[in-house]
Amino acid sequence: MRSSVCAAAILALSVGYATAGVQYGGVNIAGFDFGCDIQGACDTSKVVAPLHQYKGQDGAAQMQHFVKDDGLNAFRLPVGWQWLVDSPGSPLNAAHMEEYDVLVQACLATGSLCIIDIHNYARWDGLIIGQGGPTDEQFADLWSQLATKYAKSPKVTMGIVNEPHEVPDIKVWAKTCQTVVNAIRKAGATENIITLPGNGYTSAGSFVSSGSAAALSTVKDVDGTTDKLIFEVHKYLDSDNSGTHTECVSSYVDKMEDLTTWLKNNKRQAILAETGGGGSTASCLKDVCELLSYLNDNSDVYSGYLGWGAGSFDSTYELSLTPEGTKDVPLMTQCFSKMFTNGGGSAGTSPSGNSTTIPDQTSGNSTTSSGDTGSGNSTSGNPGSGNTSSGNTGTSNIGTSNTGTSNTGTGSTGTGSSTGNSGTGNTGTGNMGSGYGGVVPPVPGGSSSSAPYPTPSSGGSGGGGGGMAMPTGGLPGGQGGYQQSGYQPSTFATSTTSSAASQGSDSSGYSNTGSGSSTGSNGGGNGGGAAQWGSKSKANVAGSGDSLPDAVEDDECEAD
Repeated sequence: MRSSVCAAAILALSVGYATAGVQYGGVNIAGFDFGCDIQGACDTSKVVAPLHQYKGQDGAAQMQHFVKDDGLNAFRLPVGWQWLVDSPGSPLNAAHMEEYDVLVQACLATGSLCIIDIHNYARWDGLIIGQGGPTDEQFADLWSQLATKYAKSPKVTMGIVNEPHEVPDIKVWAKTCQTVVNAIRKAGATENIITLPGNGYTSAGSFVSSGSAAALSTVKDVDGTTDKLIFEVHKYLDSDNSGTHTECVSSYVDKMEDLTTWLKNNKRQAILAETGGGGSTASCLKDVCELLSYLNDNSDVYSGYLGWGAGSFDSTYELSLTPEGTKDVPLMTQCFSKMFTNGGGSAGTSPSGNSTTIPDQTSGNSTTSSGDTGSGNSTSGNPGSGNTSSGNTGTSNIGTSNTGTSNTGTGSTGTGSSTGNSGTGNTGTGNMGSGYGGVVPPVPGGSSSSAPYPTPSSGGSGGGGGGMAMPTGGLPGGQGGYQQSGYQPSTFATSTTSSAASQGSDSSGYSNTGSGSSTGSNGGGNGGGAAQWGSKSKANVAGSGDSLPDAVEDDECEAD
């Protein structure tokens, strides 16, 4: 076992620690993951580095603001495997690594915990690591190189990979994680925390029932301890666990109970690395705060929570936590910041502060208990770019223009999109907008459909072709005349192609049955708003010009 002094050095906050709540509170700073889909295919041309010097949002300034003004102290930095290396087992791409390291160093400069997240869903181009895809050794080689680079930075946490899903054998996956842990430690990164993700998009609600908790409890550090091995879980609060809707339906603290009990019984810890909701939505202001309060009350087994997401997302993205200068969305001020500074750790502005030691954690006999495995379907199109009124905090009035189930085939240069009915409808015919069209960055894992990212088109992203089937739901039509391909409901081996898209049309609806997409409406203006692609539509990227990429992500069809 590690001594308490050693444990304190690793687990204490960089700027102080309050025993009344979790140790870490923070935000995902996305952008280097844009272009990655849930099959682990990453189009690096779609990366939008969240750094001002690379013409993206100013992620460095965002992190400084979150620390100084919101009291946060942890940031997760998603990046695609393909961005870092050209092929599995190859050396780090020097130019790409240099850019990503700028973000890591900006994070470290705030004195915060900095989580490297390989955003590939336990895959490389559709093939699962260690189970038909890249070998454990090839994946471990990536982490060996990263660990060598950051071995002297104990505040860099190694997040093995984002949201594994449909992994055939969870016990084999645990062996993959063990190989990675060994490689990280062998490279000299002996003091860094490592997070272990489970199956089912690492959903908190099914982490126990899926067998992930029991299997990953077998993973040990090289000295036999587990105090620096933390389970990573995700949880979104919308109707289908996908993180694609601005409305929350529950805090889902009841879905956390199985995991909480298991963690207490086995003396282990987890971190909620992704959660979120509509930035001004009254339901989310209530439910997200309630969830974070629950984690604070169980801080003996939950080390922290991070919201999704900021970085290269702009304010039009449904779950955006990106500040406008130093002005935050209500969800940040009322929940993530307030719940952390009042009930959890306190970051402050100085990297100094008193630290509290955390008892060593040992693994005990694993127990299993049944947890619900939700599989809600995505059924609503992405709201258009209706204006959000500046209502009172807590119950701000949200504009809901062009939502609902209208299906008006032809639209002028409006800025909203309507809900598509399930089925195989035709594409809409709105006029092509200008500026950035809807972008679908990383969708948090979940229980509904997810989709690859669209390809940029000139002058904004109008509508696209008909939808295509995905394993768990329909995929909306392509954007800006782009022809997208999807997967059949029952196999990833066969693909179907959407109907031919036309410039200026907007297809923002999608099917909840995996049989195609229906028409959207009111295409045009800014590409008709952010088209919802199956699971979490991670918004628009700031800027103007051609339509930019995005990434499907996290709680992407999360199981529960």
